[in-house]
Amino acid sequence: MRKAQRRFLRLVDTHRALAFVARRQYGKTTTFAKVALKKMMKRRNHTVIFGSAKLNLSREIVRKEAEILQAAIADLVAEARAAKGALQVFDSETQKAPDVLKFDDFAELFEAQRLEFRFFHTRSCYSRTKVVALRPDAVGETGDLMCDEIGRVKDWREVWEAVNPIVASNPEFRLTLSTTPPPDDMHYSFEMLAPPVGTEFPANEEGNLYESDMGIMVLRVDAWDAYADGIPLYDLKTGDPLSPEESRRREHDKDAWDRNYGCKFVMGGVGACALMALDTAQQRGIGKCAFVNVDTDTDFERALKFLVEHLGSGRVGIGVDPATTTKAVSNPTAVSVAEEVGLEYTFPVMIAWKTSDPDVEEERIKRIVETVQKRKEGGRARKLCIDGTNERFFAARLKKALRQLLPVDVIVGSETIEKPGYEPMTTKQFLGSQLIGDLDDNHLTLPPERYVRQDWRLVKKERGALVCDPDVDGKHGDTFDGSKLARWAVVAGSGEIKASGAQVGTYGRSSGSPRGRMTMRPNHEADHIKERGVVMA
Repeated sequence: MRKAQRRFLRLVDTHRALAFVARRQYGKTTTFAKVALKKMMKRRNHTVIFGSAKLNLSREIVRKEAEILQAAIADLVAEARAAKGALQVFDSETQKAPDVLKFDDFAELFEAQRLEFRFFHTRSCYSRTKVVALRPDAVGETGDLMCDEIGRVKDWREVWEAVNPIVASNPEFRLTLSTTPPPDDMHYSFEMLAPPVGTEFPANEEGNLYESDMGIMVLRVDAWDAYADGIPLYDLKTGDPLSPEESRRREHDKDAWDRNYGCKFVMGGVGACALMALDTAQQRGIGKCAFVNVDTDTDFERALKFLVEHLGSGRVGIGVDPATTTKAVSNPTAVSVAEEVGLEYTFPVMIAWKTSDPDVEEERIKRIVETVQKRKEGGRARKLCIDGTNERFFAARLKKALRQLLPVDVIVGSETIEKPGYEPMTTKQFLGSQLIGDLDDNHLTLPPERYVRQDWRLVKKERGALVCDPDVDGKHGDTFDGSKLARWAVVAGSGEIKASGAQVGTYGRSSGSPRGRMTMRPNHEADHIKERGVVMA
C-alpha cells in the first residue's frame, strides 16, 4: 500500500468522522475496500455500508469502479485467509455465493445493488459490507458508513441528511468519506471539506491532515504528496513520468488540473453568490448583524431587540418574501431590514419563520415596521417592498394594513422590464442582479449565521437567469429575496439606480459616476414602484 493509504487506515481508528481527499487515481476506492475488511475483521455480526456515487452514473463508469473493487477484493481474500477467516462475495437477494464469479457477474451484482461481501469468523458467524447507491432514499441501513466520491453525488446535501442518522444512531459507528474537490463550489462537499482559508500544505508522502470548518478531519493527498512517495503522473502522448509542475504546465485546463491533481477547492461554478464575497460580507457583520429563525415569540422579541440596538440613522428599507410551497416543500417567510450606510448596505436583521396564520404574519411584519419607526434617529423606513408574484392576495392585504405607517410596494417578479435596445429582463432578475453586484463589489454587510450563507448559495445562474431549488429544510433563497427587496426599498423612487459592474452591459453607466450610478431623468412615476413591475426612466 501507498504511505498515505496506510496512514488513512490508522486514522480511521482515532477519528469517528474522517475524509480522504486525494488526487485522481490514487486508490481511494481500493483504500475503502481495505478499511471495510478491517472493520469486518474487528467485529462480529457487523455491517459496513459502502455508498457509491458511481452507481448513479453511466454504465461504463459503473463497470470501471466494479473492476477496481473486484481487483481490491482479490487482494483482500489473501488478507482474510492470513487472518484465519474467509471472505466471500454474496448475492444479497438470493443470499447465495456464486460458484464461479466472472467479472460480468460481479459487475451485474454491483449495478443491481445486490453486491455483498461477507467475512466469516466461523461457519455461522460473519460480518458484511453492503454496496448501495448514494441517493436521498438511502435510509434504513445501520452500521459503519463509507461514502465514495461524494463530490460526484448530484444531491449530496439531501443524501447527507438521509444517511447522517445512520452514524448518529450509535457512538461505535464510523463515517468515512472520499472525493476529489468538486467542479462546482456550490456542491455541499465543498462546504463540508474545504480547508480553512490560507492553509498551507507542504509536500508530505503521508499526506496532510486538517480539520474543515464543519469539524470533519480530512487527510489530503495531492500530486506533490504522491510524487514524494514515488508516484508520478504520466504524459498523455509519450507515457513519460512527469513531476506535478511539468504535468500542470502541459495541461490546457488548469482549473481542472488544480481540482483533480492539486486537490484545490477552486472557487467557481453556477453559484450566483461567490463564497469568498459572502464570507467577507459576513465577517464584516459579526456583532453588527443577526439572523433569527423564529420558532417562538421569545425568538421574535429577541430579533426586535437586536434591531433596536443596531439600527443607525441611515435610510432604511424593508423587504418581505412571503411563505410559499415549492416542490411540495414549505418555504419560510423572510423579512430583511436594509440600512444605507454611505455607499454600502448593512442588513442589521434578517428574520425567518413558518406559520399558516396570516394574522400572525401581518402582526409580526407590522411590529418590525413600528420598531424601525421608533429608532433614535432617522425616522421610519422609506418603503416596504413585498414579493407579490405568488401571494398577491396577502401582499395586497398587507399593503392596506400598513398604508398609514409607510408606503408599501408590491413587486411582481415575473413581470418583464423592457428598455429599448436591450434584452428584456424580469423584475426578479433585475433586483437579484443588483444585489449580487453589490455583493461582488464588497458593498454589503450581512448576518454571520450559516443559515444565511447556505440560503444565498442556493441561488444559481442558469442560462442568464437566477434560479433556486428548495433545500431539504425548506430554504429557498428566501433571505436573498427579502434582501434584494429591502435594498430596492431603500433606493426606489430616488431618481437613481445604484448599478454595480455586473449590470453595466445592460443598464449603462455614466462616465465617471461612482459604483455605476445611473442618473435618471425626473419622472412623476418614479415616486413609487407600480405593482405590475419596476419603473424605468
